[in-house]
Amino acid sequence: MANAMLTALLILCLPVAGRAAGEAAALPKAGAPSAQDTAALVQAFLDTPIAELPPDFIPEFLAVNPDDLPQKLRQPFAAKRLELYTLKQLVEGRKKGGVRMPQADCSIAKEAKGDSVGVLKMAGYEEITDDEESWVMGKTQCTERDLMCEFTLQVVTGKAKKTGHARRFLFLHPKDPMFALVAQYREQGRVKQTNFFGIGSPVCAPRLK
Repeated sequence: MANAMLTALLILCLPVAGRAAGEAAALPKAGAPSAQDTAALVQAFLDTPIAELPPDFIPEFLAVNPDDLPQKLRQPFAAKRLELYTLKQLVEGRKKGGVRMPQADCSIAKEAKGDSVGVLKMAGYEEITDDEESWVMGKTQCTERDLMCEFTLQVVTGKAKKTGHARRFLFLHPKDPMFALVAQYREQGRVKQTNFFGIGSPVCAPRLK
């Protein structure tokens, strides 16, 4: 039912040029979707689980300008869009193998980065500590920038709950292979044991000097 409603909304919101030729010929010429149509489209996407989204229409969702949305939809939209880009990044990462070779000045895709703690939490990210990040970097030889380019590490600034002062927050997606190292670190601290075997996480290749 949700899929049928979403597909209908997408067909109505798409310009005629984007529809099937036969369907376009049977419909009157249409311009850009109205703000109400766009909001309805985004709401339908937000209400539909990722696994049930029609793949052919995902680009239409990603192309929406968040500034055109009602205020109440902007953060949920940003979170869903980030979730989609994160899953795409993880799938592409699996194809690269176990050794990553990022450049020192590697680019960080804007679309794959959250801009607030709230958006990251809504997108399924989990906060990690500075010590956990250091553990991951030590085990993989990846720099913080490497982890942001090649993996899902997110670094954002927000206010600490207790003091209200600005501080850095670190987030990593639980489906990221690097999160296995975070889990290993947490287990190590829980049982107070240091003789852990390696778990085969990806590593970053040493850079030539």
